[in-house]
Amino acid sequence: MYPQVFGKYILERELSRGGMARVVLATLRGAGGFEKKLVVKQIRDELAFDSEFTRRFVEEAKTTVALSHPNIVPVYELGVEQGTYFLAMELVEGASLAELIGKGQKLSPDEGAHVGVEVCRALDYAHRKMQVVHRDITPRNVMIDEEGQVKIIDFGIAARVRDVHAKGEVFGSPGHMPPEQMSGERIGPPADVFAVAALLVEAWSGKAPFRRKKMEEVEAALAAPHPKPSDTDARLVPVDEVIGRALALDPAERPQQAEELGRALRKFLMGTDSGDIARALGERVKQARAKAQREVTEPESAGQKPRAPSAPELVTKTFAARDEVKSWSEHPPASTRKVVSSTPPAADPPIETLATRPIETPVAKQKRKAVAVASSTRGRWVAGGAALLALVGAAYLGRSTGGGGANVVPPPAMSTGVFPIATLVPSPPPSDSVAPVIVRTVATPSVSVAPPAVKQGHLALYGDPGTRVRVDGSAWSTCPVSDFAVDPGEHEVRFFFDASGESSGKRVTLRDGEKVSLRADFTGVVPTITVAR
Repeated sequence: MYPQVFGKYILERELSRGGMARVVLATLRGAGGFEKKLVVKQIRDELAFDSEFTRRFVEEAKTTVALSHPNIVPVYELGVEQGTYFLAMELVEGASLAELIGKGQKLSPDEGAHVGVEVCRALDYAHRKMQVVHRDITPRNVMIDEEGQVKIIDFGIAARVRDVHAKGEVFGSPGHMPPEQMSGERIGPPADVFAVAALLVEAWSGKAPFRRKKMEEVEAALAAPHPKPSDTDARLVPVDEVIGRALALDPAERPQQAEELGRALRKFLMGTDSGDIARALGERVKQARAKAQREVTEPESAGQKPRAPSAPELVTKTFAARDEVKSWSEHPPASTRKVVSSTPPAADPPIETLATRPIETPVAKQKRKAVAVASSTRGRWVAGGAALLALVGAAYLGRSTGGGGANVVPPPAMSTGVFPIATLVPSPPPSDSVAPVIVRTVATPSVSVAPPAVKQGHLALYGDPGTRVRVDGSAWSTCPVSDFAVDPGEHEVRFFFDASGESSGKRVTLRDGEKVSLRADFTGVVPTITVAR
């Protein structure tokens, strides 16, 4: 049901749905009534439980938001809201190449070559500057706006960009992947070059050269003689050779860089006005959008029962974001927490919830009771000692004034039930044979004063959902840990973030009774740990 509140975004309507994600038109709400239309792509729920997928998702998010090129649709933010992983990207007021060439339609030789030139510009930037391979260059991932500008989308998400030397796994769209990508072998820029050539053949002919319903049919199409662009239009003879090389099954025989293919296409367009071509493409887009508007219907629900998010999931976690997004959403709604900085205000105490409140056990209560009794006993012994000293002083004064035993006040019984030990000792007889005086001598009990007790220090350990922590090699605990009692001194605290597989440690020294908070942040390029005393 739409509209929906999704953190700081308002989801308005679903635009498309695929095997890995659904694309939704959304509005970003910011300070002062600011609003911006964009696209939110939500990763399918079942993939959110794939730990390997989420780990790569977090790693690649940091690279994806750094891509900045006129022919690449910018990704503003990648994160997770209510347990749903998402990306927010620019809304292109246009149509995909798949929409333009659907139902047997095709582009003119100049229009197709122009699209190829712009796509190669974007890929050359990604290959050289960012050292990433798109791996999913298909008609649905090439967008054209109403001004005829060409942009590619889904860097790092649909194909999950990996290092160009990665091996062992297959990601991409069958019928658009070269053989080495389909078999999980080492891939590089030539893999994207192959995909661009297959895309151009489809754009010019209106028919995909290798895309089939079954994998066996795809492999058979790859092994068969490849179609030539000139088979569709004789004006494309000049590009037959470069397109044929780009579709070679051996990556070593293809152009090794996207720029090489782009240069050949620019040579083919020499003498034409690129502005005229862009305007022609823009008109195509306007017609396609107008037709789609007439046919638009509300998308049906997928019929899946929504899963109630757990408490740690009810928070927006931003793994990476462009700088401009920070100003757009400077004051997001209260329901969304945007992770912008890993440095919490030192004066702000942690918010106590049922999850962070310490759990008291009978053992802990008994320990506190024992400490209280010991403290009370020490107090009674000190009071008793003071009373005894007063008694001895009184006895001495009575004897020095000649008052005898009658003037000596017997010690009162203490409220604690502890009495001084008294003995009767005869005084030595005086020289004038006066009757002996019995003097009461009080023996002061030996009172042992216990050394001051060492007060334990306390650690409060925080991290985003999925963060675990251990202190001095203890068992792993899940953050947050509101109170971890330790002896005064130096301690080793290590955090581990399950989503990215990263870990970071910090040594911290505590004084008697000191409380120290540590917060781990794995959203930046380098993990950080902030200490607040």
